[in-house]
Amino acid sequence: MLADALREIEGRRLVDADGEVTVITLQPPATDEQLRRLEAGLPCPLPDEIRDALSVTTGLADGPLESFSLLDLEGFGLEEAFPHAYSLAHDGYGNYWVLDLLPGSTDWGPVFYACHDPPVIAYQAPSIEAFLRDVVAMPVDDPRSPIDEVHERVVNRIWSENPGLRSPEEALASRDPALREFAATLPGDAMIADMRNARRGDGFSWGRHGPRTEIRRFGTERIWAIHRPPQKPGIFSRLFGR
Repeated sequence: MLADALREIEGRRLVDADGEVTVITLQPPATDEQLRRLEAGLPCPLPDEIRDALSVTTGLADGPLESFSLLDLEGFGLEEAFPHAYSLAHDGYGNYWVLDLLPGSTDWGPVFYACHDPPVIAYQAPSIEAFLRDVVAMPVDDPRSPIDEVHERVVNRIWSENPGLRSPEEALASRDPALREFAATLPGDAMIADMRNARRGDGFSWGRHGPRTEIRRFGTERIWAIHRPPQKPGIFSRLFGR
């Protein structure tokens, strides 16, 4: 359970590659007012597991990441991909680890890493507890760290290789009705990322075509598509109506 994991890690010492020691300490438990504000802004009920964890702490006061909070760090954006993103942590450089909350969610997972340089979304862990254990498994600058793996290597591999994507034509030939239905709504140049059964290392480049890349999602399914934005007419086309 998440509450037990939080109790277990308090006081753990991590030593990074520069010899700097981090002793993990916890924030105080959530107040009744914090819980009320949190629940009022959620698209789904607050699970008992999260409520129990918040009775222990709202997050890490000192840890290997810039922040780790169970109270939603907010300010994440990218609503096209995650309409109800719940930010758990950030690295201090504008990149977040987020939950993809859905209306009616009872199981708060998985955790995705949303990076802007390169502009990639990558799967990190199946649950908050698994993510927390990834964070404290070893210093996050250790190449063996699951956090370092995603933060440093996975996102760059996804950006350069675009693994696992399929075209609408391929999806239309699939036996999966969700993929077929989604593909029928997409332009031919779109690429589809099916993250319903994702594992660490999976993901897609949400900014593949620059900052105006179009991101579509198939309802509440964890299936996304990216494609080029509509081409704006050139100055002469606008002047002469062509």
